[in-house]
Formats: sequence, C-alpha cells, structure tokens
Amino acid sequence: MKRLTWLLLIALWFAPAVCTGAETAKIFQEANTSYRTGDHAKAAELYESLTEREPGVATFYYNLANTYVRLGKLSRAILNYEKALRLDPRNGDVRENLRYTRGLLEYRVEDTRNWYLKATEVVLKYVTEREVFAVVLAVLFVFLIGGILFFLNGRGVFWNPWQQFVFVVLLLAALVAFGKQVQSNVIRDAIVMQKECEARYGPSEHDQVAFRMGEGIKVFVMDRREDWSRVLLTNGESGWVKDSDIAEVKV
Repeated sequence: MKRLTWLLLIALWFAPAVCTGAETAKIFQEANTSYRTGDHAKAAELYESLTEREPGVATFYYNLANTYVRLGKLSRAILNYEKALRLDPRNGDVRENLRYTRGLLEYRVEDTRNWYLKATEVVLKYVTEREVFAVVLAVLFVFLIGGILFFLNGRGVFWNPWQQFVFVVLLLAALVAFGKQVQSNVIRDAIVMQKECEARYGPSEHDQVAFRMGEGIKVFVMDRREDWSRVLLTNGESGWVKDSDIAEVKV
C-alpha cells in the first residue's frame, strides 16, 4: 500500500510536465501544418507562443524566422535567426537562411572593422556560453588534479610540458569565456526593427540626426539612458536610437 502511494505521488509530481510537453508538441504540429498550408500569419502566432513557452529551443526560433520571411517581415526574421544561433551556433541551415535574408535588405552597412575583431566575433559565435564555461571548468579541474597529484607524490617536475599545455588551454578557454561575457552583457547585439530608424548625436529627439538606418541592420548596444540606446555599427558610426526602434538578440 505504501509503495502504491509513493508511485501515485511520483506520477502526480511529473504529470504537469508531461501535460505541458504534450501541449507544446500539439502546438508545434499545428504551427507546422499552418506553415505548410500557407497560413503563415497563424503559424507565426503559434511559433511565437512556443518561444514564450520554451525559450531555450532553437527550432522554434528558426521556424518562426522562416515564417516571417514568408510574411515579408525581414527584421523579425533576422532577429529570430540570430536567437536560434545563440542556442544552436553551429547550425548550417540557420546560418544560410540568415545570410539569404540579409541579402534581401535594401539597406546595407559595410563592415570596416579590423580582421582580428571579425575573427574574434566568428569564434565567439560558434560556441554557447554554457559550452565555454563547461570547457573552462573541465580544463581547470584537470590542471588542479595534476597539481594535487604532484604534491601528493612528491616527485617529478610540476611545471612539465603537459602542465604547460593544460595551462595554455585553460588560459585560451578563459579568454573565450570573458569574450562571451562581454558579448552578452557589455556589447549586446541588436536588430533595427523599423523600416527607417534615425540615430541622433544625443539621447533626445531634440538632438540632431547623425545618420539613418533601415530595417534588419545589426547594431551593437554600447550604452543605455532612459528610453534610448547608444549603438555602434560595423562601419564605425555611432549614435543614439529609441529603444522601441531596436530589439536585442537575447533568449
């Protein structure tokens, strides 16, 4: 009798998760059906609800982005492709569709950054924060275990080639982890969501317009002040835009 009671308690504990998973799968299937039958507006609505339910699933953002391409909403498509890449950075389909969609934009910005900045961004884009920190912890663990074994055994050379190699790997992993932190929390990616966005010299509509941007352009948020953000473009231009004109790439 006691065993049966425990089994019932376990079943009740997991029942909400099972129901939620089943409902999510049902909505996903309905969204896919709507997309295939050409009802892209309904598909977009359903995929949006899925990203709110399960914000950690790259497929939902990817399908939502494909739907927005069909609807001609390129800025929303690019935003969701970027979110999908945050979760699944080595997905070739997402990268290819993002490249194609960017090619549809009317407004382009030349990337005049130095080669090492471009290379750094490429490296950081191919890994997730979780992966980087997992590598850092694993390498740190190996390095510490090696040091502990040396002191316990009391023989051999502590700073041997193997220890040096592990230390270099640890240092590189720590640098990548630092770069991911800067990318996520200091210099944040954002997408211009309006057809035309005015960047001003200061955080006010009374300030003069510095330049204009079109929808779908990627910018880097450098600073915030009330309802304004200072953004930096890949061509070096910088200005203040309304927060409502951009959307940060975060999941």
